[in-house]
Amino acid sequence: MKKYINIFLLAIVAVATLSLTSCTNELDEIFDEDAVARLDAAKAEYSNILTDKGGKWQLEYFANSNEQGYIYLMTFKNDGSVTISGMNKWISFVDGSSTTGSNAYGSATSLWEVIADNGPVLSLNSFNKYFHLFADPEDIPSSSDEDDDETGYGHEGDYEFDIMKYSNDTLYISGKKHGIDMIMTRVDANYDDQVYMNEVIAMADSFFNAKIPYVYINLPNDVRYIVKNGATSILSMYKEGEDEISTSESYNIIITHDGLSFMTPITLDGYVIQNFTRQPDGSLLCRDDQQTTMTADDLSAVFANKTLSWRMDVNKAGGVFASYITSLAQELKDYNKSNLVYVQMNYDNTLETYICTFFVKKGSNTFKPTFYLTLDLVGETQIKMNFAAEGDKAAQTYSERCPSMKAIVDELGSHTYNMSANSLLAPVNMTLSQSDAPANYSLWNL
Repeated sequence: MKKYINIFLLAIVAVATLSLTSCTNELDEIFDEDAVARLDAAKAEYSNILTDKGGKWQLEYFANSNEQGYIYLMTFKNDGSVTISGMNKWISFVDGSSTTGSNAYGSATSLWEVIADNGPVLSLNSFNKYFHLFADPEDIPSSSDEDDDETGYGHEGDYEFDIMKYSNDTLYISGKKHGIDMIMTRVDANYDDQVYMNEVIAMADSFFNAKIPYVYINLPNDVRYIVKNGATSILSMYKEGEDEISTSESYNIIITHDGLSFMTPITLDGYVIQNFTRQPDGSLLCRDDQQTTMTADDLSAVFANKTLSWRMDVNKAGGVFASYITSLAQELKDYNKSNLVYVQMNYDNTLETYICTFFVKKGSNTFKPTFYLTLDLVGETQIKMNFAAEGDKAAQTYSERCPSMKAIVDELGSHTYNMSANSLLAPVNMTLSQSDAPANYSLWNL
């Protein structure tokens, strides 16, 4: 009897097990089909988003965490093609137009699709020489250290991206292999790619220049950070008043069409910042808190900086300066058949004073009559030059033989000058106009 009962019980267990297995398989199939359907729908949705409204997007691309970011324009088409345009120094190596690395423009068409993985993935799945150069595992050309050999990994950049979300014409993506978060922003389809990229480069030049020592990040609590090396897009930053060597930190950024962004959010004195937009006055305002700004020294302080040398452009002057320069050219020719090359103003550490030097060329010889002066910073954008009665011996001689030289010096020293610049953050070109007679002006360049 027990034998039959056991057989009966075993039969029941077997049937139950088979039923449970069958049920589980059916549920898996149902959920699998649902997941596949959802993923297919997501692929279709993001494909439509990418091609909608002309399909042009700005990609803020970071290849790795130690390198600056690069802007690319991508125009996606329904036929599976994408035109990718960029302008950076690495493109110049691709086309062989440079051996040292200077910005070059490149544009090429390749293929794309949204594929399925754990979620939708934007795959740039055919080689584009201007974009895939960052994913190429070959040695990077023109490394700063000749002993560097990056063969096997190159820039370590991605060419496939997990699509995280879409909001307000912005796609948030992440490199599939290296996990770097990036942003794609829709661009007007009528924008010419090369014009757009030239504007990005011009934006970068208006923010940073290697000749300008530093700029500042100004926090809402009146604390500011000193920013150096901006022209490299790898910012070196430290809090004002603290030791630069022991406290300085480096951050990589990307210059965009309307501002700049740090690769990841950074925290300074408790404030989290990342994205900055250029303002009408040339400064930068943080979009994240609408309070933090990036500015430079006042124009008068930049002009008076003792590490900088300014040159007057003798071909671009107005009013009395244009007249005196024309007269001086004739006087130099009559005196010793020489010509004026430029006028330079800088601080002389040996003499411990500012000097204004006229560089006069005669054949292979250069003469440098020099006048001495001090500078008064009258305001943020106003300056006053105070010249000594006499300059060096050469200045005295030339002043006698070429009176227009002394007239230029006297004109510079007898007025307060209003200052304007090509850029607030990188003022490498300044115009000095007499406050009481603006038509009299001179242009000075670093």
